[in-house]
Amino acid sequence: SFNPAHSGHIHISNTAKINLGLDEIWWLVAPQNRLKSNIGMESFKKRLSYARILTSKYHFIKVLDLEEKNNLYASYKTVKFLCSKSKTAKFIWLMGSDILDNFNEWLYPSLITKKMPIAVIARPGYSSSLVNSNYSLNLGKRIKPSKSKIIFFMKKPLWIFIKQKLLAISSSEIRLSKNLNNMDAKK
Repeated sequence: SFNPAHSGHIHISNTAKINLGLDEIWWLVAPQNRLKSNIGMESFKKRLSYARILTSKYHFIKVLDLEEKNNLYASYKTVKFLCSKSKTAKFIWLMGSDILDNFNEWLYPSLITKKMPIAVIARPGYSSSLVNSNYSLNLGKRIKPSKSKIIFFMKKPLWIFIKQKLLAISSSEIRLSKNLNNMDAKK
């Protein structure tokens, strides 16, 4: 959702680029995540604009409004769209390990894993507990980090867990801090 985009997203993008040998990282700002409340959710335009400002010096990160422009209100639709529009590009679905606890609640998660390999990037507090749990079963075969740069050529569904130095920051913490600062300012 990038509500708001922050340095942790940049860190995950850098980690993925280096470890997977990626040319570009696409941030797909979602119009609305059906699993998240819209209470406290900034408008789509604000989230998109802020993400673009934040990434302006990172030329390998492309902030896209693909889902909004094409009425793609579910990740599986986005994956199908990307695969149908580009026969030569190789995609990988990136997500923080904090997403594992609800990935099975997404609409048709197995369609995503059959179309693209998954890279799960470690997030503070979520790494070991979720990665080795039943939450990761639907991701497919887990491959070793040493095979990260050939993940595109392996049979799907498969996934990789990438753990580097962690950056302890989250959108939820930023929103909470912002709300507390606003409350203090009103006093």
